[in-house]
Amino acid sequence: MLYAVGRQGNADQLNLEAAGLACDSRGRLRVNEFYQTEVPHIYAAGDLFPYGIYTIPEISMTGRTEETLTSNRVPYEVGIAKYSELAKSMMLGDDAGMLKLLFDRQTLKLLGVHAIGQRATEIIHIGQAVMFYGGSVEYFRDTVFNYPTLAEAYKVAALDGLNKLN
Repeated sequence: MLYAVGRQGNADQLNLEAAGLACDSRGRLRVNEFYQTEVPHIYAAGDLFPYGIYTIPEISMTGRTEETLTSNRVPYEVGIAKYSELAKSMMLGDDAGMLKLLFDRQTLKLLGVHAIGQRATEIIHIGQAVMFYGGSVEYFRDTVFNYPTLAEAYKVAALDGLNKLN
């Protein structure tokens, strides 16, 4: 297996020291849950970029991971949709895959989206847009998705996660 990520940071070229900031050894800035850096009026939001790994099956993610949320003691819930539950996956002849939503247990704000399976790198952008605008997992519960589509996995995952809260 070959795994190559093509994005390279350029923080070393930004003269961050002039703004009172410093990067870690990998060129990243430390931020809090509001994306504030160590200088409170300066924000950094680079981790909203989606990652796409073009393998078979495709793998894609945007936002936070369970590991990050756990280490930061963020109370979160997980909603999962298995591709085997989607009519479109069966029509495509490949029901191996899943979509996972991570959201705040109290506010229901979407915190992360992870997908593995056919077209994962395409459907990830739906979650990216909702996260960018500060949306909640309720958006997916209340939205009507075309049927049959892989995007319908968002509704299935949202209902799975919300049902766990009850």
